[in-house]
Amino acid sequence: MVENDSDNEKLDPKLYILSISKFFKDLGTGILAFLIPLYIVQTHSIFAPEIPDVVKAGIVTTVYGIFNAFSQPFLGRLSDRLDKRKPFVIIGLAGFMAASLLYSRAHVFEYVVLLRAIQSITVGATVPAIVAMVTHFSTSSTRGRAIGIYSSMRGFGYGIGAMVGGIVATYYGYTAGFYLCALLGLISLLLVQFFVGETHEQHEKQTVLNRNDADTAQFYALALAMFIIMVGIMIIFAFLPEYEFRLQASELSLSVAVSAYVISRVILQTPMGVLSDRYGRKKLIVYGLLLNIPVVLGLGYVTRVEELIVLRAVQGLCMAAVETPVMALAVDIAGGTSISSRVSFITSAQAAGTAFGPLIGGLLGGYVSFTMPFYVCAAMMAFSLIIVMNKVSEPNWNDKGF
Repeated sequence: MVENDSDNEKLDPKLYILSISKFFKDLGTGILAFLIPLYIVQTHSIFAPEIPDVVKAGIVTTVYGIFNAFSQPFLGRLSDRLDKRKPFVIIGLAGFMAASLLYSRAHVFEYVVLLRAIQSITVGATVPAIVAMVTHFSTSSTRGRAIGIYSSMRGFGYGIGAMVGGIVATYYGYTAGFYLCALLGLISLLLVQFFVGETHEQHEKQTVLNRNDADTAQFYALALAMFIIMVGIMIIFAFLPEYEFRLQASELSLSVAVSAYVISRVILQTPMGVLSDRYGRKKLIVYGLLLNIPVVLGLGYVTRVEELIVLRAVQGLCMAAVETPVMALAVDIAGGTSISSRVSFITSAQAAGTAFGPLIGGLLGGYVSFTMPFYVCAAMMAFSLIIVMNKVSEPNWNDKGF
């Protein structure tokens, strides 16, 4: 058991401001994640007019994740090299706003795909920079709590974003939803610009952790866990049009199902972070992966939208048990330097899971069978669980420094 006095340590107030600013941006991200797979049904393709809607939904979501995943390591290294984070956040938020506005004028499928690629790169500039700022606002004994608070705020925005997207699409149309996303991005940008200062790498009280083969293997194992659980979470987005048909569900009820995952995750994210500070991070990661296996299988056999809502809520618990401990453990292993570039290895894996989840679902669901992608995802989850159990260990901290 890992003992600490994290409950007695106060977090930097700027952490809360940064988390609130991220809430508004991820509210917009959640709206777009829900709206765009449905919006592309109304677009026409120049190069592949007969492409199935489920494949189009998978492609447009996958493109976003792929470009986001590949941009994060490069931009994270650049952030560390310059020892600057705030400019990357500001530029990324500005790009998010611009792309959100342009969606309303994109009526060709390929144009939507291009905008998603551009937007994903700009968002990729913000992720490692913000995570580094969060770690700079915490210590080893409060890191789980800090990441939990940050993740809860951004997750809450993302979760209700899907619900807001459903309401806006139902009563006001897609264009209003895109404009709303741009406004939310602006609010987030202003909060960061005026209330969050620049942070720099912390070298004092750093516990020296050699970058040996064992550490590298642990990073790969954690990245694999994050990638696979995101596949299991995001696979549903390729099936939104199919669920709409199979379950005779409305856009609003589907948005509730999408939101159920994040609402559950938001409620549990901070408690899971505190538990990881107290009892260790690996144990929670293992439990989260294990529980998500039957949940993912269940997504392929739902017959009512209420069942979909319940399973998505349980997935929120699984994600809370994995995401916060993985991020905190990755920072612990990395030590006190080059946080943006090293943590970007984990966040880019998360983005890749966001990308390939819908693609796996779209291709296997569209060309093999509806249930096949869920079996594939469950098998991947079991494999990741074995890797984490055998390859990941936690560093022993002898002080309360970085």
